[in-house]
Amino acid sequence: MSLPSPNTAPPLQLPAFDRTVLRVIETVVPRPERAEWIRNWQAELWHMHHRRRNQGNIPTIAATTDLSIGLTRDALWLRTDSWRRTYSGSAILCQASLFGISLLSVLMALLLKISWHALAAEYYRSLVAAPLVLFVTFATAPRRHIEPEAAGRMLVRMRRRLFFAGKTEHILFFSFLLSADAFEPLHASLPNVADVMQVFAFVLFALIGMRWAFRDQDERCKHCLHTLATPARVGRPSHNLLEWNGSELTCKHGHGRLSVPEMETSWCQSSHWIDVDTGWDEAAFL
Repeated sequence: MSLPSPNTAPPLQLPAFDRTVLRVIETVVPRPERAEWIRNWQAELWHMHHRRRNQGNIPTIAATTDLSIGLTRDALWLRTDSWRRTYSGSAILCQASLFGISLLSVLMALLLKISWHALAAEYYRSLVAAPLVLFVTFATAPRRHIEPEAAGRMLVRMRRRLFFAGKTEHILFFSFLLSADAFEPLHASLPNVADVMQVFAFVLFALIGMRWAFRDQDERCKHCLHTLATPARVGRPSHNLLEWNGSELTCKHGHGRLSVPEMETSWCQSSHWIDVDTGWDEAAFL
């Protein structure tokens, strides 16, 4: 058995500081990517220290600080990218965004020095108009979307309805706050006119918001409630009477796709949600 030469340097081990920093910062990295992240950074650090040892350089405080900042920024980017991929287009992000907008409107009302008594009075007036808004919205909402039985299980339907109810509540509350903030300066000189205009503004903002809520609900996956991917064109416009023509929106998580016809025909009058396991079935449109 051959013995190592006395001039051969022993294997380089990472300094204790680097190992400690890796152990601390690795907790920030998402668990599925943690092992690969550790291997990559161990290789980078070994190469850096090996080169410095050959050149006879001693690590400085600035280099150590840059190393710690680089590790932290890389780990934080992986964590934020994981959050982005998880929550982008999700129902949680939608509800959180609506809540944030409503909270911002409350802060604006406080900055405008609207008293809680006046705000409560305007809120009660808006409650009278809220049923009218809901009636008009549901009466004029398109009834084109038809869902198959596979996408209509009880738990899934309940989640979709709760999500839509939450959006409706946030939209009505935000519409009230926005109308109250918009006409608050008019209350000092024309209180009666301001009250009437505030109610009309509430109805207008609420109708616009509810129309968006219906459209947003239709363009989400019927299982995970994530927004569907960019629509892809399918079919040829010149063959509307001979074959299916329209666009398809696909769930990014692979649950299915939404087929939206370009125009209504006697054999295809509505958009259809197709589960991924059912495949393309033209008989579903009959």
